Amino acid sequence: MSTWDEIHIKQRVEISSKVANKDFTFGSMIVRKNDNSIFFQMPASQHAATAIRKGIPLDITVHIDKKDISFKGEVAVIHPGEPPTVQINRPPEDQLRVATDLDSVGIKDKLPLTYRILRDPVTPISDIKKGETVSISQDAAVIATIGKLTQDNYIELNFTLPGDVQVTLVGKINVVNEVKTGAQVSYESLIRFDIIRPGEQDKIVKYIFDKQRSLRKRGML
Repeated sequence: MSTWDEIHIKQRVEISSKVANKDFTFGSMIVRKNDNSIFFQMPASQHAATAIRKGIPLDITVHIDKKDISFKGEVAVIHPGEPPTVQINRPPEDQLRVATDLDSVGIKDKLPLTYRILRDPVTPISDIKKGETVSISQDAAVIATIGKLTQDNYIELNFTLPGDVQVTLVGKINVVNEVKTGAQVSYESLIRFDIIRPGEQDKIVKYIFDKQRSLRKRGML
């Protein structure tokens, strides 16, 4: 089976571009897909129309259960509508990259967080516990915890971005890895964000943009 065949509608897609020395990252969802193209809604951000247009190279990452498929592309067509729909054509098969490693998620940063396990997207079944992020993107995060999480459970995350900015969201536990440091054992888990309000996602996007800008100024990115 082709890697392209693993891409379906309703999967989250992350789009990154660089325009006038500014980096942009947006999130959307695939609304249509065929053998030759994927289609996603133009992100609601005021910068999307500038950063996602014909002639601008794009980095596309499609978030699939337990892995990501990424490739480089350009806008083929922007179909009118409310919102407009962006068409990206299928790249050659050898340009489709698959990543399952937890290290592939976003940028690395340790942010304090609390979490609780949910029976479904709204019903808690555990006490509030502490952890921290290992890395984070606008669609997912790798978190470090003392206790082992159970794959496929829902989880509510509350974490604090720089400037005491609070973010709350619900995700699903996709991958759980054991981490041994000497005699100590902890766990790193990949969380895909399932329920996140647009305002909360905007906070994460701004944080990532500011973090990338800071790292670039210091020559670390």
